[in-house]
Amino acid sequence: MPQAKEKFIFSGDSFVFLKRINMWLGTLSFRLSIWYVVIFFLTSILALSIFYYRISTVTMANTDEQLTEELNDFIAIAEAGDHDRIMAEFDHEVSEEAGKNVFFRLLSNDGQVLQFSSVLAGTVKVPQYVLKKLSNSSAHFFETKEIPGCKYRVRIIYGAINPTIIFNMGISLEDNYRYLVIFRKLIFILMIPLFIIAAFIGWFLAHKALQGVEEVTQTAIKISNVSIDKRVSVKRRSYEIDCLTNTFNGMLDRIQSLIKGMREMNDNIAHDLRSPLTRIRGIAEMTLMGSKTIDDYNEMAITTIEECDKLIEIINTMLDITETEAGVSQNHPEKMDLVKLILSACELFDPIAEEKSVRLITFLPDRLCVQCDRSKLQRLVTNLLENAIKYNKTGGVVTISAKQENKLVSIQVEDTGVGIPAEQLSNIFERFYRCDRSRSKSGIGLGLSLAKAIAKAFGGEIQVESFVNQGSVFTVSLPA
Repeated sequence: MPQAKEKFIFSGDSFVFLKRINMWLGTLSFRLSIWYVVIFFLTSILALSIFYYRISTVTMANTDEQLTEELNDFIAIAEAGDHDRIMAEFDHEVSEEAGKNVFFRLLSNDGQVLQFSSVLAGTVKVPQYVLKKLSNSSAHFFETKEIPGCKYRVRIIYGAINPTIIFNMGISLEDNYRYLVIFRKLIFILMIPLFIIAAFIGWFLAHKALQGVEEVTQTAIKISNVSIDKRVSVKRRSYEIDCLTNTFNGMLDRIQSLIKGMREMNDNIAHDLRSPLTRIRGIAEMTLMGSKTIDDYNEMAITTIEECDKLIEIINTMLDITETEAGVSQNHPEKMDLVKLILSACELFDPIAEEKSVRLITFLPDRLCVQCDRSKLQRLVTNLLENAIKYNKTGGVVTISAKQENKLVSIQVEDTGVGIPAEQLSNIFERFYRCDRSRSKSGIGLGLSLAKAIAKAFGGEIQVESFVNQGSVFTVSLPA
């Protein structure tokens, strides 16, 4: 029977494991660990190479020092002028260094060998440039060369011990090479555990450094599951992580505030739109019930248009407030004269003020320049001026003033109207909020909300002071 071929089939667990490995290889912590290991490995190689070079130069310096000491001993004997003692010292050194990879020679000025210690020394040729330099100087010279019959390179010294004799000595660098070989093997053995330790330390540091980022990620995941109240705890790990945490938490606070505002806005819109829609439906039903004349239908159409205009005004104003607060509306800042803008607004509301017997008084400088969006600033001023006239007493006064202090421009609108109770002052800038005293007046309760949003969009603020039955003072501060 033919044998069935074996097949290797990955199980589901194997695929999950490989997927996790692939995800881990793509993480920032893994990449940081690799970078740390590579940098640590390269710097270790560089440091050990410098150390190795330093060791090799020190061992060579020790060899040169040994050669120099032997030369100085012969120079000291030669200065005594005893030729026989030079030869005796030479024989003594030869007998003392017998069996070692060392040779001695005494040379004449022209390079002829006068005395040598071994056959190995006879194979070493004397460079002519050395003889020439020694004849012109009392210095000694070193060279490293390979000698036939010697496994390792030899360090050689040449030096004149008197005007006619040159001392020549060579030492095999076998001990140096063996020492350096041991050192190289030690470096290689050390690099393996160092590599493992570096990998572990790199992973540990990367994990600790990104722990704050991981907390931000987990918080973001929880928020995506509709847990908008979650925040990342600030643990003072590092400046960068703390900045990221604070920025992220600030962003969440801003988002939560916007969501809360949207919910409140939706509730308010639903409440405030219900009344006009109910009135429209009621007028239509009443008109359709029974027989009506063409005048009745015309009146229904006029009333419906008025209510629709009111709905459109509410929606447009809400959109303006939302866009302004969110910072998505386009601003077209320009340098303009605030005095002209205020006077133009006063001229616009003069007929309304005269109809209510309200006097408009201005205290303005000749010229006051600001950098703002003209249409939005004009809307802010007109909203404040309209409220001051609307909620004023018959025969009252509205005073408008403007001035510049340091780098701030302030606009003040003061009226002698009904005033606002102290307990309601904190709510007047909320959307659709209307004081009990103002509910008898026409309006949608969005004018002050829009004014505050415009002031904040320009980097300013709006404040109010009010006393019941005495009037109110609205002050807008803007950057000059």
